[in-house]
Amino acid sequence: MTVRAMFHICMELWGIFICLICAGGIFIATPHKTRRTRIKILMQIACMLLLGTDALSWYFRVDADETAYYMVRISNFSVFCINYIFMSFFATYVWLTVSKHQHRKPAALRAVYALSVIGILLLIITQFTGLFYYFDDHNLYHRGNFYLLSQAIAVLGIALCLFMLISYRKNLDRIIFLSMMSFFVLPVLATIYQALAYSFSLQCLAIVISTQIMFVMDTVEMNMRFHSQQAAYEKARYEAEHDGMTGLLNKEAGWKHMRKYFDRMDSHDEAMLMFVDIDDFKTINDTYGHTVGDFWIREVASQLRHIYRQDDIICRYGGDEFLALIRNTASEQVLETTLGMFFQQLARTSEQHGQDVHCSVGVCRIAAADGASLGTGRADGDAIGSVDFDQCVAQADLALYETKRFNKGTFTVYNYDRSQPAPANIRA
Repeated sequence: MTVRAMFHICMELWGIFICLICAGGIFIATPHKTRRTRIKILMQIACMLLLGTDALSWYFRVDADETAYYMVRISNFSVFCINYIFMSFFATYVWLTVSKHQHRKPAALRAVYALSVIGILLLIITQFTGLFYYFDDHNLYHRGNFYLLSQAIAVLGIALCLFMLISYRKNLDRIIFLSMMSFFVLPVLATIYQALAYSFSLQCLAIVISTQIMFVMDTVEMNMRFHSQQAAYEKARYEAEHDGMTGLLNKEAGWKHMRKYFDRMDSHDEAMLMFVDIDDFKTINDTYGHTVGDFWIREVASQLRHIYRQDDIICRYGGDEFLALIRNTASEQVLETTLGMFFQQLARTSEQHGQDVHCSVGVCRIAAADGASLGTGRADGDAIGSVDFDQCVAQADLALYETKRFNKGTFTVYNYDRSQPAPANIRA
């Protein structure tokens, strides 16, 4: 075996290994197999067969025994045949990429199919007439009188694929267009070189390398598109759940998260639910303008977010009103300390702006059930552990009403009482 043959065989075996990895990656990365994905896998399989048969032709050439006689002929026939089949696969891939689900196939695609069939038919005739190539008595390959016709069919097929790609350029993203354009460079150069020179056979390697480059760029673009869609989805979900002015959860999202937490509470769990309302907010708007009013809404939201923990739930309930759920504690000391910090910071900011702005707070305090605190709570989640969210909201609302009526700028606490039914004037 010559050095040139060994070089070809080694390169093509490496190519088969790379194609196998890429085909596996495409198969695993796309759980929902579209027609375009299946064509990509078929193109990878065609690349592996192309390299494998070309390696066989290099391995058995020159040998004159019966096995080599048949293997050289079978492998060379397969190389030409797979080239034409690959041309049809590539044309289909181009069409599926650019068509945007159009059902009518263009004339260029049908022409590529026809060229592939013609090429294969002429290849069959070659086995009896030496049209494209023939073998001498020493089992050596030689080009036939119409060898250039075989290359012309391939070049014409590539040109038709290029025509399709350019015609539907507007349907493609820039990266996809460039990745598909990159495919044409190496095979065209290799075909021209092979038609003019009679030495290294580079066409198979050029097709395989170009295919991998194209698919790598295609995969990169698909990943970029996926992450872009994911980011757009996350942004849309965030905007759907959050208030645009304050960045807090909006009423619907906050209500949902709080209710979910209450549904999971048992007799050992504690919490505090509070309404926070900016006092005389209409007067602030009328006196200082809506821009100042918006500032105080953002300021109160910022201070609430700063004072309470990240896992507490705070939402803008509407207008100048906020609803906060402080989880896993019903400590009066914690309540007094945090609200004291809140009132002090608000007073400090109000003084800096030369305005008199303060908030009233109504709190529903949910302590652990008496049975739970004694270690006798039942594990079946019965009345000892149950907490009615709507009743808590109603009690916090009543506490706020009392604060605003009798002592604005402070807070009032109602202890949650399971024995009392929820009032009928629950706000939702």
